[in-house]
Parts: sequence; C-alpha cells; structure tokens
Amino acid sequence: MNHSVTTLFRVDSAQHIGTGHVMRCLTLATLLRERGVSIIFISKPHKGHCLDEVRRAGFKVIELPVAESAKYEGSWCPHASWLGGTESFDAEQTLVSLQNVTLTEHVIVLVDHFSLTSKWHTTLKEALDAKIVVIDGLADRLLQCDVLIDPNLVLNPHEKWGGKIQNDTRLMIGPQYFPLREEFSCVSSTLRQSIKRLFVCFGGMDKDNATLFVCELLAKWNETLDEPVSVDVVIGKHHPHKQEIITFCEQHGIELHVQASNISSLMSQADLAIGGGGTISWERCMMALPTVILTIAQNQVAQAIALEAKGAAVYVGNFSKDCERLKEIKQRVINVLDDFKGSSSKLNVMSARALSVMDAYSHSQLWVDEIIS
Repeated sequence: MNHSVTTLFRVDSAQHIGTGHVMRCLTLATLLRERGVSIIFISKPHKGHCLDEVRRAGFKVIELPVAESAKYEGSWCPHASWLGGTESFDAEQTLVSLQNVTLTEHVIVLVDHFSLTSKWHTTLKEALDAKIVVIDGLADRLLQCDVLIDPNLVLNPHEKWGGKIQNDTRLMIGPQYFPLREEFSCVSSTLRQSIKRLFVCFGGMDKDNATLFVCELLAKWNETLDEPVSVDVVIGKHHPHKQEIITFCEQHGIELHVQASNISSLMSQADLAIGGGGTISWERCMMALPTVILTIAQNQVAQAIALEAKGAAVYVGNFSKDCERLKEIKQRVINVLDDFKGSSSKLNVMSARALSVMDAYSHSQLWVDEIIS
C-alpha cells in the first residue's frame, strides 16, 4: 500500500479539448487508488467539462478559475489557447488551491495537458518537491518530467522526443502504457468476418458533429443494401449537438447510447468502427475492432496515419464542419464500407492487425507501480 503518496492530476476537459484526457486520467486514478494512493484532481470548469464524472467516481476535485481569453495571449506553445489563462497564473493558482490541503510525504504531479510546458512543471516540482509525470503524445514543446508516458505508436522514441525532455527522463512509450478501463479485461476479442453491425463514436464531445455526418452517411448507405447493417452510436451526455443526434437516430432506427457504461460490450458486438483517432483507438484495438478513422483534431492525424500503416485502420481524412472536402471524405467512407462488405478476408486481416497493436499490453498494468516507486 502507498498511503504516503498523493497524486495530483492536472487535467482539463471542455468542448474545445474533448473528454479523453480526463477519462484516461480517471482510469489511471482508479488504478492508483487500488494501490493505496491518495488522489486529487485539479481542473478548470471549462464549458462542456466532465468533472461530474470524476466526482461520481469518488475523487476530490479542486476547480481553478478560468480567465477570459481577452485577458491573456495564448502563444507559448501550439495549444496554449486551450488553458483559459496564462501558464504562470495556472501554476500560481494550482499552488494556492493546495494551501489548505494536507499532502503526504511523497507527492506526484501527473499532468495530462497540451497547454502546459516545462515552465509549469518546474514551478510545481520545486514548490512541492514533487515527482512530475507527464502524459503526452505530441512532442511539440519542452517538458520537465521524471516520467513521460506516450501511449502512441512511436517508431523512434528518441527521434520524436529528442530535445524535448531531459536525458534522465523515464520513458514509457507505446499503447501498452495506455490505462484501459477494467471492463476491457472482462470481454474477449474475436476476429471479425463480415459487416453486420457498426460502432460509431467520436469521443464525448465532437464539437464539429462528425457523429451526425456519419449517421447521415450510414442511413443513406443502408438504403442501398439488401440487408441493412445495425448501427450503435455513442456520444457523451454533454455533446453540444446531442438533441440533433437523438432526433436523427430516432427517425432512422439507429441505436443511440448517451454516456454509455458498456463500451467494451458494444465494441465486441460490432464488426467495424467509424470514429476519431484519439484515445479510444487503443480500446478499439484491444477489441480487435477494425476502424475507419475520420480525425476530428489535428493532433489525431499522426496517430491515424500510424494505425493505417499498421494495417489496423483506414484513415479517410480530417473532418471539420468547414471542410471543403466533405463530399470527398463521404465517398471515401462509402468506398471502404463497400470494399469490406464485399471482402470478409480484408476485414479479418485488419481485425487481426488491430489486435496485434496491443500485443505488449498486460491487464495487470504493472507499469502503474513504476510511477509510484
């Protein structure tokens, strides 16, 4: 047991950020709590946040103030504008928020935030005498951390991270370091043979509504089939276009799941997924679920390309509501669906390759113990 350890999670969720960062931290926090670690989440209540999920799981949440964008210039790193305030002020407010909190002898600060850099990490490390653990897959800014967790497919870690971290940083690179929820250890994966059921999910937020775009596409595609396929669609309860999606799904016989708690079961029943290139990618691979990927953020593109190179997915393009290539993307999706519908062997091969992405993964997740050692 590690009752002498406190882990502070600095992570945000919002319409402009999505919910994936918080959800993977929530899973990791659960794994740490099982090991006797005290947990505190420090986060900003941006519009569309999912902090209620964190509280429901029984974790303490400290909320930081969100500054108006006009009061700061978010230019210190590519995703600086996501923070809702300056990096220095964020570090200051984080420390202020902890003044009345009794911390244990050993403190770990776990950061899952694209807006925070070595400046923020150093401030917290020195003020709290803390171990800094960063979850990141972008390598687009300087980091100051004792442990770096990059759960992406990385061919050359030192080439990717060279110059961005210190020489003595402990690297945890690859999908085997992604904290999968316990439900994925309880459902067996099988290789797919034919398309009878589709799983559609673009994460909890999907601000440009790729979900509805795909639903409309599938409704029309199903009309061309002698035997229409079943479709399961998953969205978060704070999805900005929830009512629009609910109405469409009701009208077209599409099964909609809002804030589903049985993702692994829905994936296991599906033969093909259509979704983004974010953290849900590793859940799909764990379930041997082939995927048609439409990225919904630029930071998902590299991962989508890597998954396609592994033969685990087909990447059809980057989606946004203002995209001029929507007609082309729609046709690419239809072509892929028709191709898989006509070739069970292609689907089977991609299913096997998706599962192979997670070959190094272990449900025991012993790497979590290394974080607190």
